[in-house]
Amino acid sequence: MSSEENIQQASLLKRCLVLFQVFASISAVSLGGGLVMLPAMNREFVEKRKWLTNDDMLDTVAIMQSLPGIIAVNMSSLIGSKIAGVPGAIAGTLGVIFPPFVTILLIAYCLTNFFNTPAMINVFKGVRAGVCALILLSAIQLGKKILKGPFEITMAVIGFLSLLVFNFNVILMIILAGIAGLVYKALMAKKQINN
Repeated sequence: MSSEENIQQASLLKRCLVLFQVFASISAVSLGGGLVMLPAMNREFVEKRKWLTNDDMLDTVAIMQSLPGIIAVNMSSLIGSKIAGVPGAIAGTLGVIFPPFVTILLIAYCLTNFFNTPAMINVFKGVRAGVCALILLSAIQLGKKILKGPFEITMAVIGFLSLLVFNFNVILMIILAGIAGLVYKALMAKKQINN
């Protein structure tokens, strides 16, 4: 059964409620933003409910990273839109922003001086290390799905080195990588025609 058929089996209201609940629960426990949420979203929408395919998730990640704004909000809007249109985009976005909004209100109200204690400083050192591990896991999982040939591997290495060594402009790198992909596809099509 395709992802479209799986989506159609659930009513619009159910899809919106699930989107809100899933994004709220993921957002409540994911420290570090949208990329940290990727494995949980993949598990919920691709593996468990089959509302999206792996290709849908990869396309969403590619689009989400090229858009301005907060990654988690972009991702929830794009996935919500794919699953339930505009109402789904709204439900996903509200779900992903609700837990941080409530948390920030509580922190501002109760814990203003608490964060400067040595215990909390050490807690956040551990949390940061855990977040780095989750981002690395997301990168490895995406790499396994995307880097399947010499062109993809070469583009990834060039992009990585451009950012790390030369501090290359990210937007320009995405545009140039897209152009390189189009040129590569055209050259491969031409090569097939000549053979």
